[in-house]
Amino acid sequence: MVILAAAPPAPRRTLRNATELLIALTLRDLRLRYQGSLFGWGWTLVRPLALGLVLYFALGKVLGAGIESYPAFLLTGLFPWFWFQGSIQAAAGSFVGNGGLLKKVRFPRAVLPLSAVMGNTLQFLLALPVLILFLVIAGHSPNPFWTFAPVVFFLQLLLTAGIALFVASATVFFRDLEHIVEVVLTFVFYGTPILYSASLIPPRFEWIVWVNPLAPIMESWRDVLLYGRWPEPGLGVAAGAAVAALAVGWFTFRKLEDDFADAV
Repeated sequence: MVILAAAPPAPRRTLRNATELLIALTLRDLRLRYQGSLFGWGWTLVRPLALGLVLYFALGKVLGAGIESYPAFLLTGLFPWFWFQGSIQAAAGSFVGNGGLLKKVRFPRAVLPLSAVMGNTLQFLLALPVLILFLVIAGHSPNPFWTFAPVVFFLQLLLTAGIALFVASATVFFRDLEHIVEVVLTFVFYGTPILYSASLIPPRFEWIVWVNPLAPIMESWRDVLLYGRWPEPGLGVAAGAAVAALAVGWFTFRKLEDDFADAV
């Protein structure tokens, strides 16, 4: 008697297929991005390092006053920032740019913006050893608090994925949003303590920075990697914001998903 194995439950099979598709799209995007490039993923390091060098000489004596090892301070903020910025910009047009695919094939559509996020996440992880090497050379030796870095990483990933889902979904119906996002990211960059320490912000303006969930995340990267201490309590607020962003992003995606094919 032949006993047939039971088929895996549909939700499990769907999740597995979505995961495999997400990995395939992420690797495809990375290959296309660096196809024919001499330095390949090494270009991931060029932008934060070049900008860090320029900003160090241009602003280091002003915004970096009183900050020990300002180059290390600057790069510890720029590397996570470029991960966030690149993810949101790439995800914004992910549905619009794949309109033909949305109309022809039925697949888990959330993988399109999420693959943009994961591609930039992988680049960040590949660049992270270079940042760590720079910090060690600058005198910031590994300490037990570095083990908390995966928590900060996970919270930033949740926040980024949630915003990416929302922006990508809304852009299908409001095309100008893709350009608005670029402008907003510029304001967010200067409104987040990346170039400067949060301690330099006058008390009456502190609320402007701390309503931005990226601010405690950026400060937490420095707390853990630079200063060897526990992150400030603001990271708990950022955790709540990350979960809320993911929930809002997923709800928006699910609400609008059925109309994507007609709108693109």
